[in-house]
Amino acid sequence: MSRGRTAHRRLRRTAAAAVAALTLFGLGAAPAVADTGTAAPHLQSRYVAMPDGVRLAVDVYLPNGTEPGAELPTVLVTQRYWRARVLAGQSGGTSGEAEAWNAKGYAYVVADLRGTGASFGTLTSELGADLVADSGPLSDWIAAQPWSNGRVGTTGVSYGGDTAMLATALGNHHITAAAPISYDFDPYEDLVRPGGLLIEPRLAPYALLLRILDQAGGTTCETSAQTRQLCAQVGLTGLTPRPVDGPDGPALMAAARAEHANNANLVDMAQQGVHRDYRNGPQSWTVGSVGEQTDAVEDGAVPVLTRAGWLDAGTANGVLSQFSGLSNTQDDWIGPWNHGAGWLADPFRPARPLTPAEHEQNDQRVVDFFDRYVRDGARPDGRRQVHYYTFNEDVWRTTTRWPVPGTRTRPFRLGAGNTLTEGRTGSGPAGSDLLSLDPTAGTGPLDRWNTNLSGSKVSYPDRAAVDGKLLSYTTAPLTEPARVTGNGRVTLDVTGLAGSANGALHVYLEDVTPDGRATYLTEGQLALAERAVADSDDNPDWRRLRTPRSYAATDATPFPQGRAQRVVIDLQPVSVLFRAGDRIRLTVAAANPDSFQLLPADGRAQYRIGYGGHGGESGSVLELPLVQR
Repeated sequence: MSRGRTAHRRLRRTAAAAVAALTLFGLGAAPAVADTGTAAPHLQSRYVAMPDGVRLAVDVYLPNGTEPGAELPTVLVTQRYWRARVLAGQSGGTSGEAEAWNAKGYAYVVADLRGTGASFGTLTSELGADLVADSGPLSDWIAAQPWSNGRVGTTGVSYGGDTAMLATALGNHHITAAAPISYDFDPYEDLVRPGGLLIEPRLAPYALLLRILDQAGGTTCETSAQTRQLCAQVGLTGLTPRPVDGPDGPALMAAARAEHANNANLVDMAQQGVHRDYRNGPQSWTVGSVGEQTDAVEDGAVPVLTRAGWLDAGTANGVLSQFSGLSNTQDDWIGPWNHGAGWLADPFRPARPLTPAEHEQNDQRVVDFFDRYVRDGARPDGRRQVHYYTFNEDVWRTTTRWPVPGTRTRPFRLGAGNTLTEGRTGSGPAGSDLLSLDPTAGTGPLDRWNTNLSGSKVSYPDRAAVDGKLLSYTTAPLTEPARVTGNGRVTLDVTGLAGSANGALHVYLEDVTPDGRATYLTEGQLALAERAVADSDDNPDWRRLRTPRSYAATDATPFPQGRAQRVVIDLQPVSVLFRAGDRIRLTVAAANPDSFQLLPADGRAQYRIGYGGHGGESGSVLELPLVQR
């Protein structure tokens, strides 16, 4: 799911509108350019053959005047959404992203992934093993070129970030740094099925776009009124991938695209892969998960710089999992950004595009990182740090430990009268509140789960009216500021009533100002069939910040009715300052129709949420990581 500030980025960014209503050729292994003493072409489009014979369409951008022996560092991007788009019958222009890297003295190589764009092959699985493995031979090919210094830095945004990071597990010694941006550390938990729940309303339009791009099943912009509308909205009408150079380029591209007709269907996998241990031939959730390849990533010891937004699906959770679970040298940034960091995404401030200066600052961090490890060939120094932004304070901090020093988990108990009171032991009588599934109470069209698949801005309206339809528990006004940084957790005492056997729960953390405005901060959700909690010793290092939970088919059971159950729901991480006079609110819902499948499908379920009691297993509690100021 990769974009730059090029035509690729524009493709993904304009796709937001669709999701809201609804980014010289050869036939064998390409030889190195002959050492003729003359400058190489600035742009060359060609095929490079993989070890199994599949030919990938590759664009090579070199700084003007590059001659053999230049010893250039190289940036490698592997692209899911066509490495370049052109009007049918035209050769197309250059890339702004490539020009920027060329200006910094880098070669820039971008390839269509196998089974996509003008590359040959069939995509047997999104983020499949064969697709990721191609970054190894591509890096070997780059290192063999007479202009190369033998070192490659992999990068990309979203899908391209996923493949860039997964390439660090290949053990290829030419890959000396990686900068995956807005990437999905674990696609199952961090994007497609957080808490075991399918992001169904968000996924279908994106999957249709992929089918159009791939011509899968013969799908094109002209297939139906729906595809014509989608292509018009994303600016795809009349465009094709760029053919490789030479008179046979268009014919070769047509032959390559014919092999894409049977590409894997993302929606089919998402719907059938209910559990994390799903496998259907090459399709599985684990093959595309960095978490499942931590040993190989650590063995490769490739230094990593990554960037994610607090409100970009589960990408921030992924960055913290990377930091907690990988010993690699790391420079990690979590800020107020949407997916791809094109927009400011701070719930206390209006959404706006980032300024050129802000873009330049983010881009320069990647350049500086690659200068160290790709241009200069420095050895990784083992330094690991997280830079993070705090909402409602507008402050950046840097830490070498997570949870950050000074963090103390503080409990807030749900109580009678929709109260939220600090302390683990309840002071009032035990009781419960009725929660009914409301199929109208969602998070809006521009929430965190939309931006990951569209690149659109993130904007949450005042939640006060929606909270009135749900169950909310609110503290008294705070007498002093409180800074929350990290992963919160909600434990609910839940009794399932009618329709709850295949149900789900959603929880929202909010800030309520003295005038009553409720500002969304973060959330968690859980398909109740996936509620089983494992032994903490079974939790791998990358999940140490998450509740031990397998999401395996063998651990899934229907939710019992009429008997109280302890349900633990993780909150997505956040850093926020609650100001003195504000109140902390926890809201509980049984559905989020804007972004998630309804469970049960008929939208009818009820629960009782218990409160009170005196510690132990009874009652419901919100636990927040408060940092001592």
